[in-house]
Amino acid sequence: MSDDVLKDVTAEERKFLHDISNHIVVAHGMATFALRAIKDNPNVGEKEVERLEKSIDAINRMTDLLRERRSVLHGAKV
Repeated sequence: MSDDVLKDVTAEERKFLHDISNHIVVAHGMATFALRAIKDNPNVGEKEVERLEKSIDAINRMTDLLRERRSVLHGAKV
């Protein structure tokens, strides 16, 4: 692969990671806000709280995967 092609691919990957990270940060913030709100509501069942907590855990795992991918990308020689 030529240097120019590699640079283009790397730039596209960086943009993708940046864009998806922004959406994940918003999802995490909104889910965390919602979790706090429903925990304070006595009419919400424990099952709903658990589901939202699992969603936040999944978001955290996606964030970790993105962080690992960025690490790989930054380690690539362009």
